[in-house]
Amino acid sequence: MIRVYNTLTRKKEELVPREKGKIYMYVCGLTPDNYPHLGHARAFVVFDTIKRYLKFKGFEVKYVQNYTDIDDKIIKRANEWGISPKEIAETFILMYEKYLDLFNVDKEGNIYPRVTENIDGIIRMVKELEDKGFAYETDTGVYFSVKKFPEYGKLSRRKIEDLIKGARIPVDETKKDPLDFALWKKQKPGEPAWNSPWGKGRPGWHIECSVMSMKYLGFGYDIHGGGIDLIFPHHENEIAQSEAWAGDKPYVRYWLHNGLITVNKEKMSKSLGNFFTIEELLKKYQPEVLRLFLLSGDYHSPIDFSFEKLNEIKKSYERIKEFYNFLKVMKEKFPEDDEKIRKISDDAMKEFTSFMDDDFNTQGALGVLFKFINKIKGEGGEGSFSYALKVFEDMLNILGIKISFKEIKNLKE
Repeated sequence: MIRVYNTLTRKKEELVPREKGKIYMYVCGLTPDNYPHLGHARAFVVFDTIKRYLKFKGFEVKYVQNYTDIDDKIIKRANEWGISPKEIAETFILMYEKYLDLFNVDKEGNIYPRVTENIDGIIRMVKELEDKGFAYETDTGVYFSVKKFPEYGKLSRRKIEDLIKGARIPVDETKKDPLDFALWKKQKPGEPAWNSPWGKGRPGWHIECSVMSMKYLGFGYDIHGGGIDLIFPHHENEIAQSEAWAGDKPYVRYWLHNGLITVNKEKMSKSLGNFFTIEELLKKYQPEVLRLFLLSGDYHSPIDFSFEKLNEIKKSYERIKEFYNFLKVMKEKFPEDDEKIRKISDDAMKEFTSFMDDDFNTQGALGVLFKFINKIKGEGGEGSFSYALKVFEDMLNILGIKISFKEIKNLKE
């Protein structure tokens, strides 16, 4: 039985899929406006590992992760660089996809939709929300009326009254309420735009994920993932517009959120200027080392970045490679069966999966992996090393850790 911490209920629950044997899963992806940093990598590594473990447990996983390829930040970057928003998005999407491969993300069967490929569906959903009385048009766009959705705030545990009092939202005098959020933005000079019932414009941020996730996974799908910084307002707004549109709930059964990367306890972010791009880090560390670092803590909690930690992880990865080679040599040297080695292997895998069953506890699972290394090398034995190797490979595959002796110096390699 797998138990997951559901942000919506604030407790661990048994993962019971909508359809037996299948998991439908959506993860908020990249806004491709700048060089991806380690914080972006944490999200795709965490949810890739979750997908890998679900597959190991026998589930068929349908995994969708979007690209927000039109956005205020992309338009701003395009103006700064003197190229089109489409060129900006394409540049960083290609870079991101290279990183997915380097970090050994299991892309088999994954769907990576883009906002610009789903404009018609977005317009349809906005129009239906307007027809149902949940949205209204102004001179600047179409907005969702938050007060029309009484359960607003149930994911973030915020009350509408408190949000209004503490609102730091830029004032738009055309809106009925400061908390109302844009479903469709009317065109400003020089911005990309599409035809719609409200004139030329482009989608608001939140509506995009509702449309793309339900296009591929339907309403009431199993898992929605993303960074903890997306709980409010992004995921809160997704719930509001999706459940208002459907007249039903839940839009999503389990909400899973990964913690952020911090530097000296502050969020690693482009705005604070305290981030390290993935490209910079790959000049010093193999992607397997970075992946191990990202899995070394509870995925809900922040991980504080330091080069000291990365250097320790690098040593740990060397131990993994050395042990892998040790097992390959020993299985040829001692092909016989050995009950002791087989039992150590079985016990290790049982403990490993018990940690992963408990809300995908990769920190605990990694502890078991290194304990397994110590036990096999310490106990000795005269057989079953091929069995131990199979168990070790299963652990590594679940965590997405490749055995690699090549260092990546730049993206051209």
